[in-house]
Amino acid sequence: PTAHNPMKSSLSDSKSALGRSGFTLIEVILAMGLIGLLLGGVYSIANGALQLGTSMNKSRITETRLTNFTTAWRDYLENLPPNIRFGCGLQKVKRGAGGNLLIEGGQVPFIWTQHVRLADAVEFAVVRGKEAGSLQLNVRHLKRLENPNTFDAYKDIAELPLLEGLKEFHWDFYDAENKRWFTTWDPEKRPAPPLFMRLHFQFIKDPRSYDFTYWIANDLKAGGNPQAQPQAPAPENNP
Repeated sequence: PTAHNPMKSSLSDSKSALGRSGFTLIEVILAMGLIGLLLGGVYSIANGALQLGTSMNKSRITETRLTNFTTAWRDYLENLPPNIRFGCGLQKVKRGAGGNLLIEGGQVPFIWTQHVRLADAVEFAVVRGKEAGSLQLNVRHLKRLENPNTFDAYKDIAELPLLEGLKEFHWDFYDAENKRWFTTWDPEKRPAPPLFMRLHFQFIKDPRSYDFTYWIANDLKAGGNPQAQPQAPAPENNP
């Protein structure tokens, strides 16, 4: 008879127990798939939070720029001195734009270096933007030429973009004598500046439209009342 080997029997029982307590290939694949789904869900949540944070930061930056832009405009227009020359919309304009605004004399707005303080005039120009079909508003600081020519009396000494990604940008001007809004302002026909200036603009990526009305302090000497803003219909063109 064959002798019984207790060591061999114990080793066989251990292998059998290990085989029964391990994972099958299907179980391993399912576990890996479940881990992948969990990681994908975590990634989606994190990515969504990151995109939301980025969008909120962009909106906050845009609102801050708009606030700074409108505040600078108000401070500039409400402190214009007498005897400025104010003209707008006398050049050929781009589609969706209301022409360039030229203000000769007075303090210099939107200063970022000491160099632009030497400007004799400022021009707010609506030009083509970086994106296809977009517009942008630039401020140009101008210095009068020693020998002005028939084409231009100024040279550019600096230019700075103020608003970018615009869909449209328009100006309107209120004539206190005629009690009407005009889309252009000819300093030859109207030497005094308008009593109010109204801005209307819209961005390509923002469905909202923005409208701001500013009082021009220089017209106070003509009897204007900054407390009584006119409630006028849609702007009319110059007769």
